[in-house]
Amino acid sequence: RFDASKPGQTQKDGYLYATGLRSVVGLEWNRQDQNLYVVMHGRDDLLRLWANRFSPWQSAELPSEEFLRVKDGTHAGWPYCYYDQIKGQKLLAPEYGGDGKFAGDCDKYEKPLIGFPGHWAPNDILFYQGNQYPDRYKNGAFIGFHGSTNRGPYSQAGYFIAFVPFKDGQPSGPWEVFADGFGGVDPIISANDAVYRPMGIAMGPDGSLYIAETEKGKIWRIMFKGDKGSFSDAQL
Repeated sequence: RFDASKPGQTQKDGYLYATGLRSVVGLEWNRQDQNLYVVMHGRDDLLRLWANRFSPWQSAELPSEEFLRVKDGTHAGWPYCYYDQIKGQKLLAPEYGGDGKFAGDCDKYEKPLIGFPGHWAPNDILFYQGNQYPDRYKNGAFIGFHGSTNRGPYSQAGYFIAFVPFKDGQPSGPWEVFADGFGGVDPIISANDAVYRPMGIAMGPDGSLYIAETEKGKIWRIMFKGDKGSFSDAQL
C-alpha cells in the first residue's frame, strides 16, 4: 500500500498489506463493505512436472482460480499451498512434498470465497454499482475469464463472464454464467482456436456493462431493457 498523494516513491515507501498471492490481474475495491477483493490465477503444470502424483484430469481442473477477500495482513499461502476447489481445502504444493492429498499446515492460510476450476484465467472483476440492471445484480461481482491455455489432453475452458451475487460482503448464492459464446467454437482444443477472449469489464454512467477482449480488440455493450420489477430466477 502506498500514499496516493506522494510522488517518487520506491518499494521501501510501501506498506506490506497482503502476501501469498500469485498472479493477481483483477482486483477491485468493494464500496459496500469497504474491502479489497482479488481474483487470482492458480499455478499450472501439475501433470508435466509431477506426473507421478497427479492425473491428467487433476492437472486440468486444479489448482483453483481463487476469488479472495484481501484484508490487512492476509496471507493466501502461495507458493507453499494451493486451493483444491473439489476438496474445498488448501493443500501442500508438490514442491514442498504435497501429493494432492496432504494439507500440512495449509489450513492456516486464507481460503477463497469461491474456488473456480483451474486455468480459466480470471483477468478482471467489477462490483456492479449501477441502477440499470435488476436489483439482484446490485453490489454483485462480475468476473471476466480470459480462458485456459493448458488443460490438455482435455479441451480448454473459460472464455466467459461470470456473476457472483453478493450481500453483506459475502456471496449470497452460487456463481453463474452471465455472458458466453466468446470462444466461437466448441470444443476449444487450443487457446489459439478461440475467436474472442474476454479481458476487461467496465461500467458506463447509465449502468451498462462494457466487455473488452484481446484477440480482435472488440468491445461489447450489455444493456438491460426489460422490466426490472418482474425479473426473477425464471428469466435466468
